[in-house]
Amino acid sequence: MTLFHLKASFAVFVGACCLLLTVQVGRLPKDEVPLISVERGVKMAAVALNPVDEILRKMTLKQKIGQMIQVDVNKLIDADNIDARASLNKPRVEALAKLGIGSLFNTPFSGWNGRNTWTPDEWRAVLNDIQVIFAENGALPVIYGIDTIHGANYVHGATLFPQPLAAASSFNVDLVYRMGVIEAKDSLAAGIPWVFSPVLGIAMHPKWSRNYETFGEDPHTVAQLGVAAIRGIQSNNRSAACMKHFIGYSNPTSGNDRADSVINDFELLNYYAPPFLAAISEAKVRTSMETYVSVNGEPVVASHKLLTDLLRIDMGFQGVLTTDENEIRQLVKEHHVASSYSDALYSVYNGTSIDMNMLSNLSDATTLTEDLVKQGLLTEARLDESVRRILELKYDLGLLSKPTAVYEPPTPVGSVEDQQEAKALADESIILLKNEPKLPVDAVNPKTALPIEDPHATIFLTGPLADTKAFLCGGWSIYWQGTDNSSLIPHGITIREGLTRSYDKLQYAKGVDVDGNPVENRTELLEKAAKSSYTIVVVGEAPYAEKNGDVDDLLLPEGQRKYVQELTAIKSTNVILVIVAGRPRLLGGITTHAAAVLLSFLPCEQGGQAFTDIITGHVNPSGRLPMTYPKSTGNVHLPYFHRVNTECRDSFKDCPMEWIFGSGLSYTSFDYRDVTLSRHNVTSSGSLEVSMVVKNTGLRAGKEVVLLFISQKVRRGAVPEVKLLKRFAKVSLQPQASTTVRFTLTAADWSYYQPQIGKGFKSVVEPGIFHIQIKHDTDCKKDLHLCKAFRVLDDQASS
Repeated sequence: MTLFHLKASFAVFVGACCLLLTVQVGRLPKDEVPLISVERGVKMAAVALNPVDEILRKMTLKQKIGQMIQVDVNKLIDADNIDARASLNKPRVEALAKLGIGSLFNTPFSGWNGRNTWTPDEWRAVLNDIQVIFAENGALPVIYGIDTIHGANYVHGATLFPQPLAAASSFNVDLVYRMGVIEAKDSLAAGIPWVFSPVLGIAMHPKWSRNYETFGEDPHTVAQLGVAAIRGIQSNNRSAACMKHFIGYSNPTSGNDRADSVINDFELLNYYAPPFLAAISEAKVRTSMETYVSVNGEPVVASHKLLTDLLRIDMGFQGVLTTDENEIRQLVKEHHVASSYSDALYSVYNGTSIDMNMLSNLSDATTLTEDLVKQGLLTEARLDESVRRILELKYDLGLLSKPTAVYEPPTPVGSVEDQQEAKALADESIILLKNEPKLPVDAVNPKTALPIEDPHATIFLTGPLADTKAFLCGGWSIYWQGTDNSSLIPHGITIREGLTRSYDKLQYAKGVDVDGNPVENRTELLEKAAKSSYTIVVVGEAPYAEKNGDVDDLLLPEGQRKYVQELTAIKSTNVILVIVAGRPRLLGGITTHAAAVLLSFLPCEQGGQAFTDIITGHVNPSGRLPMTYPKSTGNVHLPYFHRVNTECRDSFKDCPMEWIFGSGLSYTSFDYRDVTLSRHNVTSSGSLEVSMVVKNTGLRAGKEVVLLFISQKVRRGAVPEVKLLKRFAKVSLQPQASTTVRFTLTAADWSYYQPQIGKGFKSVVEPGIFHIQIKHDTDCKKDLHLCKAFRVLDDQASS
C-alpha cells in the first residue's frame, strides 16, 4: 500500500487519535504540535489525499531531527529488573518522546539477570507501553527495528533457520522465500515490523567473520536469494526488509571485520551492485543500511558517490536509508575524516542521502543537528527529504493508523509447521563433498561410505560439535555472539541425539574441544575408532559475530586437524568427516584419507536431525557450495569468477581449491543430454533459450541443482572472468525420471556495466563469441556436450 492508496478509514483513525490525546495536548510546549493527532482543524479530505505532507508541514525542526534518530532500546531498560514490562524506564521513554525520536532498535537483553529472550507477549507489552508514552507526549509512533538474521533470533521460542550461507547452499529460492515469511511473521508477533535483513554483500574473503550472514560469493545467486528473502519478509504488507550493508563491506582487504575495502568501479558495478539493484527493482525493498567500512579510502557513510549517486540516482532507491550503529560518530573516532561530531553530521547530511542515524547513545546528536540548521550549515529542506521517507515507511506499515505494537492477535511462533520449514532448509543446506567406497570393498556389491543404512552398524561418534545444538547455530542466535548453552536453542536435537536414536551400537566421546585441546585419553579414543566400522568426527567453529570472529589463521585449529589425521590413519574404520562452520576453514589435508565428507555452514536447530537423516539415508543430500572452498592460504582471496589472467600461488593454469563453487554430490546420479540453444547467433539486444534434459539415472529419488555459466572468449573493455553464473534451477526427480530444464537468456547476461557512477547504469555489449557451460565442473575442452557456443552480433546484423 502506498500513500496514494489511502483507505477511507484514515479519517476515522485521526478522529480517534484526537480523542485519545485531548487530555495530553496541554502538556506540550506552545510551539509543539501533537503530531499523532494531526490537529483537529485539518480538513479530512486533504489528510486522506496526503497524510504525510500534512504531518510534515506541522512538524517543528526538533521533531524532524528526532524522526531521523534511532536509539538503542537498552538505554530505556533497567537491567536489574527481571520482569520485562517493569524493566522499562518510563521517564527515559518520555524524554525520547519529547524529542520526537523516530525509531528504536536492538535486543533488550544481554544475558544479565538470567534472562535471554523476551516472549512475543513480553515484546508486545513493552513496545505498546512505549507507543502509548509517545502518544501521550504528542509524538509519532516509533518504528522498531532488529537484526533478524536466520529467523526471529531474539524472540523467545521462534524458529531458528539455517544461517544464510547454509540457506544459499540449498539453491532453493522457494525455501528461502518461506524463511523470510516466517521470520517476518515471528517478528510481527513481537510487535516488530522492521527486519534488518538480508545481507546482500558477496562473500569475497573466506576469512571474513560475517560470511555466514551472506548468500555466498556469486552475484547472481545472492541477487536471486536476496529477492526471495525480501519478498518473503514483505509479503504480509506490514513488514519492512532492510538490505545491507551497502556497499563493499564483504571484501575486507585483510579478511578482518570492518577492514577497508579496495574495489574498482567495474567490479563494484558488475559484482557488488547487482544484488542490491535486484532488491530495489525486483523485490521493492523498503529500507537499506549502509556499511561500517571505507571503500577506496572513503568512508561509505559519508560517500556522496555511493549513497547518493549510486544508490539514489543510478539504482533509483526511494526507501529509508539508515546508518549502521554509531557510524556517523565513527567518522571522528574510527575513520579520522572529521574533527568533531558536528563536523561529521555536517558531512553526512550535506553529502549523502542518509535518513536515520543509528545510535547506541543519543548524546548530543539532536542539539548539534539543530545548531547546524540554525547556523545555516544545513537546510531544513534536506531534513524534509529524509523525514518524508521515514513517514512514508511508517504509513505504509500501518504505524500511523495504529500507533501501538498490537495490530491483531499474534500468530504462534515456533509451530511444528515452522520447524518443518526449517528442517527442509537444513536438509538441503548439507553438502556431500566426498563419498568413497566403503572399506573393506565388496567386490560383488560395492557400497559407498554413506549412507549408513544398517541400524546395527558399529559407530564411534566424536568431535567438538557432535553433541551441541548451539554450535550448529553460530552467532545471532539468542545472543549477538551466539551461545554455548544448547538448552537455550528452542527446538531440535544434537547430532549425537539423532544418531543415538538411529544406531544401537553407537559410542560417543568428545575427543577434543573446539579449540583442539584434548579432553579424553587419546589412546582409548583411537582404540574405539579401530573397533568400529565407522568413525564419524564432527569438527568446526564456536559461535561468533562480527569483530569477535576475526582469526589470525583460517586453518581449522591444529588440535582438531591432528585428531582427524590420527583417526583417518586407522585402516579398519571408515571415517566420515562432518564440518560445521560459518566460513570455509582451511583443512590442511585432513580430507585426503576420509571416506566421506559432509559440510554445512551452520544449519542451526534442525541441523542435528538433518545430518542424522542424511547419514542414515532417509534424506538424499542436495546442497551445493555457494562459495569457493580454498585449499591453501595463497589462494584464499579468489572467487570462482576471477579474471582469466589471475595467477595462482602454485599454478599457472588452474587455481587448486579444496572444492570449487557449485560442488556437491548425491546418493544418486544425474545425466545431462540434449543441451540445445534456440539460436547460435543473437543480436546484442536479443534473447535465446537454452534447454537440456536432466535425468536421474540412479536408484534413489534426488534433487539436482542445474547451473548455467557464461564465459566470453575476448572482451576488450575489461579482462573477462573465467565464467559467471547466470541461471540456476533445482529439480526433484524420481529414479530414472527425467525433465526438461529451460532458461531464457537476454542481453543482460552477456553485457557488462560501464564503470561510471552517477550517470545511470550503462550496459555495454561487445559482439563476439560466448560459451555456455552447464554444471560447475565442466571443462569445455573435454565436455563438449555440456558446452555450447553462440555469437553476439551487432543489432544491425541478422540473427
